[in-house]
Amino acid sequence: MKIKRLAVIMAIAAFLASWTLQADEAIVYTVVEGDEIHTIAGEYDVLVEDIIISNGLETEELEVGMVIYIPPQHARGYYDPEDGTYLIAPGDDLFAIAERFGTTVDVLQQANGLDSSDIEAGATLRIP
Repeated sequence: MKIKRLAVIMAIAAFLASWTLQADEAIVYTVVEGDEIHTIAGEYDVLVEDIIISNGLETEELEVGMVIYIPPQHARGYYDPEDGTYLIAPGDDLFAIAERFGTTVDVLQQANGLDSSDIEAGATLRIP
C-alpha cells in the first residue's frame, strides 16, 4: 500500500514539475469550439493583452482551429502601443522580451542603445 501511495505522490510531483517548467516557455494552443480569449488567459494565468501581443492579433476574436501562443510567465511588463514602449517588469530579461515581440536581443539592444543585456524593472524599452 505504501508503494502505491508513493507512486501516486511521485506522479503528481512529476506532473507539477513539468507544468512549472512549461511556464517558462511559450505554449502552443489550438482554439476549439467555445473557447474565448478571456477563458484561455485565465486558464494559463496571463493577461488577454499578453496573448493579443504575442500573437499579433488586432482583436480579441479567435477562430476555431487557430493556433495561438500563450506567452511565458516572464516578459509580462506593460506594452504601450501608442508610443511603442515597454515597461520592464520584475523578472524580465531581454531574451524573453524579444521573444514576446518577435524580435531579437540584438535588435532591442540597438534600438535602445544598450551595451549589455542588463535591464532593470521600472525602466522602459523602445520596441522597434
